[in-house]
Amino acid sequence: MEEEEKSGYEKKLNTGEVLFRDGDPGDEMYLIKLGKVRISKPAGDVEKTLAVLKEGDFFGEMAVIDGSPRSATATSIEPTELVIFDREVFMNQIRENPLIEYVLHTLIRRLRETDEQIKYLLIKNEEKRLVAILLTKAREGTQTDKGILLNLSFSYDTFADVVGTTEEKTKSVIENILSAGLIIIEDDKLYVKNQRNLEEYLSYITLKEKFGTK
Repeated sequence: MEEEEKSGYEKKLNTGEVLFRDGDPGDEMYLIKLGKVRISKPAGDVEKTLAVLKEGDFFGEMAVIDGSPRSATATSIEPTELVIFDREVFMNQIRENPLIEYVLHTLIRRLRETDEQIKYLLIKNEEKRLVAILLTKAREGTQTDKGILLNLSFSYDTFADVVGTTEEKTKSVIENILSAGLIIIEDDKLYVKNQRNLEEYLSYITLKEKFGTK
């Protein structure tokens, strides 16, 4: 990557230059003064374009507001000039109005939840998609003597909505995982018995999908 040129609170990018990548820390947001920027996200071996932003558009605000990592990759697709807004200065302005701060944080949380859902829906294999969601929920769950309790009220119909498939298919996949001893369901509670074993099961599904079975 060629060295970026900076001028005060401005930045110039060459064609094809990556400004930031999905997962990078972020403390700046940007306004496009000139040029175009591609916002993309990896989906398997393919990089999916989420948006192409042009002069007058701004981006990068989610990481600035809630301090989370970047949720996508930003790449210039032609010579581009950006105006940079520093996180500290931006947040100081927002904090002067608590209501605006609350509304923005709520909007960003909802956008991140939508981003997460889109990421899962890009997984075509329904069993793989369901297990990936279980693993994500397990990372946010509570450790108990039965395993990791997921922070959700479980039912086949509501979980089918989360996974983006039919209740019948969801029930079939869940029963397979139950019979493998990877999860426990009691009333409306779902426990992941061992996160590492579930990760290995996801790897098994991925390999089976890639190489097929005889």
